[in-house]
Amino acid sequence: MADTLYFVIPCYKEEEVLPLTAPVFVRKLRALIAAGLVSENSRVLFVNDGSPDRTWETICAQHSADPLAIGIDLEKNSGEKNALLAGMYYAAERADFVITMDCDLQDDIEAADEMIRRYYEGNDLVLGVRSERGDDPLSQRFFSAAFYFMMRVMRTGLVSQHSNFRLMSRRAVEALHAYDAVPYFLPAAASTLPFPKTTVSHARAARPAGESKYNYKSLTRLAVDAVLVHSALLPRLAIAGACLCTAAFIAGAILLLVFGLRGQGFSGWAFVLTLGGALGALGFAVMGAWLARLGLYKTYAQKSGISRVRAETGDAGKR
Repeated sequence: MADTLYFVIPCYKEEEVLPLTAPVFVRKLRALIAAGLVSENSRVLFVNDGSPDRTWETICAQHSADPLAIGIDLEKNSGEKNALLAGMYYAAERADFVITMDCDLQDDIEAADEMIRRYYEGNDLVLGVRSERGDDPLSQRFFSAAFYFMMRVMRTGLVSQHSNFRLMSRRAVEALHAYDAVPYFLPAAASTLPFPKTTVSHARAARPAGESKYNYKSLTRLAVDAVLVHSALLPRLAIAGACLCTAAFIAGAILLLVFGLRGQGFSGWAFVLTLGGALGALGFAVMGAWLARLGLYKTYAQKSGISRVRAETGDAGKR
């Protein structure tokens, strides 16, 4: 018997997009069931992340039109990552594996067939990798290339051109619970889980309606957070730089003292003293930002974390 699949689709202010894309998800799931790739208990799970518009009502209407489309309504907006996690944890109690996607269908849903085949080959993680970016403007392509380049240089573990389109087995989803008390960037965390994994390439299409919830400011903040949280190189560079600059500061201070006692002015060493102190302080500042970011995210995860489910349209039943 085929395994049970849940598509997990986070939604925030998507009342314009859902009437266009929800039927596509349902048709795809029906095709997968008909092909025998997934069981009849499979579902498309839409997660309403506290949207202020009629997104939840739209999800309910889709469920009324087809029971394969179900939804959960979160009490408050908690961000895309937490909405994804809420849906994934909900699905893991009912499914053998999940596929996460954005509801705008910019990622190619037809790649799901190949992902599922890779899953049956023994992979717990199948990461969608964008082979092309469709009609994205040049500025967005440049920003994306710079983002993934920085992730690679800073050794975050993020697979290049991977975002939210991925397949995860139930045990891979359950392994994410180990990250709940600490901050993480979900694509990087998924990329580094210690399970068999592979990638599937797919094209990126234009958004059919509505507007992206991300702008360059939020994407820059996301990039900084990902580096501060996941980089294996950043703390080493900060420590090494701070130590070297502190050593230069101490050496400059000693030499300045020696020249001063001898009555010799040596302004160059005063410059070294100042520069070394400034660079050393910068290194420690980077370390402080890194540690503070970890602490702030940990506090946030403990105080808020994943929003509770306020309502649901239907349930295929827990395992």
